Amino acid sequence: MSHQSRQHPTALPYHSPTVASQWESTPIAERPGRLVSLFVPAAELDPLSFLRGGYGVERFYWAEPSGGASMTLAGLAVAAEVRVPPVLDDAAPFSDQSDYRFDDVIEQTTRLFEGASFHAADAGDWGVAEVEMDNHPARPRLFGGLAFQDDFVPDNTWSVFSPAHFILPHFQLVQTGHEAFLTINALIAPDEDLLDALNGMREALMARLPAADAISTRRVVSPNLSYPLSPEMWAELVDQATTAIGAGEIEKVVLSRVCELRAAEPIDAAATLDFLNEQYGDCYRFLFEPLPHHAFFGATPELLIRKTGPRVQTMALAGSIPRGQSPGEDDRLAAQLLASPKERREHNLVVETIRRDMAADMTFLNIPDAPVVLRLKNIQHLLTPIEGQLMEPQLGVVPLLRRLHPTPAMGGAPAERALAFLRRHEPVPRGWYAAPIGWLDRQQDGVFAVAIRSAVTQHARAWLYAGAGIVAESQPAQEWAETALKFRPMLGALGAGEAV
Repeated sequence: MSHQSRQHPTALPYHSPTVASQWESTPIAERPGRLVSLFVPAAELDPLSFLRGGYGVERFYWAEPSGGASMTLAGLAVAAEVRVPPVLDDAAPFSDQSDYRFDDVIEQTTRLFEGASFHAADAGDWGVAEVEMDNHPARPRLFGGLAFQDDFVPDNTWSVFSPAHFILPHFQLVQTGHEAFLTINALIAPDEDLLDALNGMREALMARLPAADAISTRRVVSPNLSYPLSPEMWAELVDQATTAIGAGEIEKVVLSRVCELRAAEPIDAAATLDFLNEQYGDCYRFLFEPLPHHAFFGATPELLIRKTGPRVQTMALAGSIPRGQSPGEDDRLAAQLLASPKERREHNLVVETIRRDMAADMTFLNIPDAPVVLRLKNIQHLLTPIEGQLMEPQLGVVPLLRRLHPTPAMGGAPAERALAFLRRHEPVPRGWYAAPIGWLDRQQDGVFAVAIRSAVTQHARAWLYAGAGIVAESQPAQEWAETALKFRPMLGALGAGEAV
């Protein structure tokens, strides 16, 4: 399929990363050199302070649920990027667009890491030594995501986003357990001496090590809220969905609605992360800010895929009910959720779809017979954890994303008909909401979550997204209340309380 000339990883001089250069792009075959990474232990650096200290440049953040060997990544500025532009050919088949988007990411990431070298710097002297990159905590990671729909075209709300966009941060801080490493990534020219480049990178790295005073940030104060979709419009949309289900056109569809927030001054999305880490530490917290004050961020409970060598983990997360006001009420609501035929049917549809989509690639796939209840701060979900082992360990995380996205928990079933329904009827484009967000490395290992409980900002405005799965028994008022619960994390993070 022919489409626009593709944009490929961009080189930024290691000594002068700039915001403006984010949108300059050089074809990967013409890029002037190779990737070099240099790291140093950095236990004294706090990821959020590090992030706040980069106010005014591109910023990126990823934190896994607390406990165990959870990993936190904070990135500043851009060393290289993988970006797939939109397809503007209306006649292009849906499946071709899907293939081109994922294949482009694989092709570009493979070329970016060709010939890459990884070096350790001693913080106490000028020693630099090349070390093995793969599996090292400080290894370079591409962080980013994809749009929900394959035919995504940037609009006003999502004007700086692409169908797929991954950033290799210029400065990358990774924290795992009690270890932390600061890495500087750069593309060096073919005629540049490696040792000279490494010494220059080391100077830049050492300059980042002292704990600089972070710019003071705060959450929004007294924002104005509006809801483009009224309860009446929502009820009509749900009725359209249940009518289509009753006619056998679809089995399930996930509808979303939007809350628009206006503030008196530009919103600093990074300022929400303290709140999200404190209140939603059992979720995946993320920030993708490719341009200052243009950010996508959130705290999602839903793992889409984790690939480490041959081992794969995912989950089915579908079916919801509020938390109780007391332990006894909490338990009663959890039991009600487990016993609900509607919620179990919605959940089982996700489980069986994942089983079907993953089984062909696995030597085994372990799926429990019944779900458990996942209790978050203000909502409970049915959860089935799923794990397996790949027949071919070299199969990367991106092909697995293609198999899984979107699950019926985010799009519906059958997938293509549900997505077509959303294109026709959902009034507000989703952008990156409910799509994969996460990271991948040179080995094509990685972790991706589903970008729900999320918001996108443009200067002093933010748009919050929440969704609900619609099946034959769904009632508009009940689904409206469920989406109201799902708005609460981001409303709280942005200083708007729990108004719905």
